[in-house]
Amino acid sequence: MNEEKLFHIGITREQGAGYAILPGDPGRVELIAQYLDEPEKLASNREFTSWAGRLCGERVIVLSTGIGGPSAAIALEELCEAGLRAAIRTGTCGGISEGVIPGDIIVPTAAVRMEGTSREYAPLEFPAAADFGMVKALAEAAEKNGFRVHTGIIQSKDSFYGQHSPEIMPVEYKLRNKWSAWKRLGVLASEMETAALLTVASARGIRMGCVLHALWNQERKSKGYEDSDDFDLTAAIRTAVDAMKTIITADKHKHSAKAANAAPVQKKKMIAVVGPTASGKTDLAIKLAKKYDGEIVSADSMQIYKGMEIASAKPTEEEMQGIPHHLMSFISPSDTFSVSDYVKLASQAIDDIISRGKMPILCGGSGLYIRSLIDNITFAPDVPDEQLREELNARYESEGGEALLRELAEFDPESAAKLSPNDGKRIIRAIEIYRSTGITMSEHISLSKLEPSPYDVTAIGLIFADRQHLYDRINNRVDEMLKRGLVEEAKNFYSSEKSVTSSAAIGYKELRPYLEGRITLEAAAEKLKMESRRYAKRQITWFRRDEYISWIEVDKCDDVLSEAERIIEQHDKAEEKKEQEDGKANTDR
Repeated sequence: MNEEKLFHIGITREQGAGYAILPGDPGRVELIAQYLDEPEKLASNREFTSWAGRLCGERVIVLSTGIGGPSAAIALEELCEAGLRAAIRTGTCGGISEGVIPGDIIVPTAAVRMEGTSREYAPLEFPAAADFGMVKALAEAAEKNGFRVHTGIIQSKDSFYGQHSPEIMPVEYKLRNKWSAWKRLGVLASEMETAALLTVASARGIRMGCVLHALWNQERKSKGYEDSDDFDLTAAIRTAVDAMKTIITADKHKHSAKAANAAPVQKKKMIAVVGPTASGKTDLAIKLAKKYDGEIVSADSMQIYKGMEIASAKPTEEEMQGIPHHLMSFISPSDTFSVSDYVKLASQAIDDIISRGKMPILCGGSGLYIRSLIDNITFAPDVPDEQLREELNARYESEGGEALLRELAEFDPESAAKLSPNDGKRIIRAIEIYRSTGITMSEHISLSKLEPSPYDVTAIGLIFADRQHLYDRINNRVDEMLKRGLVEEAKNFYSSEKSVTSSAAIGYKELRPYLEGRITLEAAAEKLKMESRRYAKRQITWFRRDEYISWIEVDKCDDVLSEAERIIEQHDKAEEKKEQEDGKANTDR
């Protein structure tokens, strides 16, 4: 016996996990593991084959239990030794109730203990009952996917042929009488492992649920129903995986709630200046930096690129007035850069600023960057399937955003509702995330928000009561950009290698028809002004959804800086009062 490995399932305790999905058949283990992130095979010994991967960021083991209660109990016992907290069995059954049609999903609430294994763990009077949270998660997962699902009691037995050929058994009378009793009591189906697993789970103090696929129903056949046997277990597997995501998410919520009730963590103070393009963000941020001894962290998705000075409206050295600016001009336009990259680097920059006793001031108009940073959103891993990405990009070009948005809505309506057909990059990202991980973008975002934000942010938004005032500023800015050499900058941009992200910069693509001799410079300038105004409108719509932003109507305010100072002072007083109240509440507890 290898003391480092669990005797039967062949893995070490260190290879264990808090969560497990348990099929009976070793042949189904790898199939289920492909629904996990980063799947890897662990071991194979007798009927026990195991793989592991991650769901919603948590390690999950998929382990076959073999046929019958004894081997299933052994598998569960040894997983518990390796740290198991919750498990879902996914298996097969035969229908007893006439309402169960081959292909249906059954989520047992309990199992009749007509087998021997469970008697080694609990008196026969003790019910083999499933965890309520597991039952709920499994039933909801099946319904969400549109599968026919039944919840109720099933029967577990030790003899497969005792059910299917009772006439060959010396105890035929007993088997038939029991079967008749199960039908009269409304038992849904019959199988061989659930009672043992549920009883062992109760004895070991872990949560356990089961989802069963009905292969056939001999009662329906005996009554003349022309059903075809159904051996496609996809529905049961998807139900188990989706339910496990729900369980993990709920566990994380509980963990976050406990953490929130623990000793308060000192949050990092930060000021954010946000709003549409040309609203005066840079000017205000620099004034606030002077007032509060701060440094500026750019939150502009185009100012990160070298050489794109005019198009991205980067402040000049003179305009910076000696205030340090971070995350500007540090990568090539040929490099790709994601929101997760930004959050990582911005977090590092903010920590560095705070470590030197300075105030971080976030400034920009890229709403996704800002929200992801402030809300502490973590991201799904980048999808390595370049072929899929190229295919989706090609379809977006040929079919348009409407078609891909409709496809996204079929499996992730929540994400689709937040996007427009023009959001090609985000639509493609949402589709490839689901195709590669089996988890929707909205689920990823929901999970990523479980950890609280580390920031105490005073967010100031700049806006105009009269939208035309903003549009006039945008038009004037475009004229000034052209005078400063935007056309020459665009020529240089298109003569060099560039990424898909940098190519989306407003200011270059509108000039391309002019550079190719297809339209006049005046026409290109008008197109650029129109696209900039549309972009500003989208920015306003985005930021208006964030309730934590305090707005200043620039065209109605005599002194924007003084109003911003008032907002910061008011925020600080409110936070101080909240800390005092929280401290008192903790003392009272």
